[in-house]
Amino acid sequence: MIVASAVTWTLRLPWEGDQPADREQPPGLAFHILDDDLRLTTHYRVVLPA
Repeated sequence: MIVASAVTWTLRLPWEGDQPADREQPPGLAFHILDDDLRLTTHYRVVLPA
């Protein structure tokens, strides 16, 4: 994995502002699924407080 959501902050894309980190974004998880054909799919989910 090269880039994914962080557990404490999110790295901004170039067009999202001048600051590299966005500490207001919620943390996220990446789920990697390898299927029977060996195709890797990644699903990203945001972790919201209960």
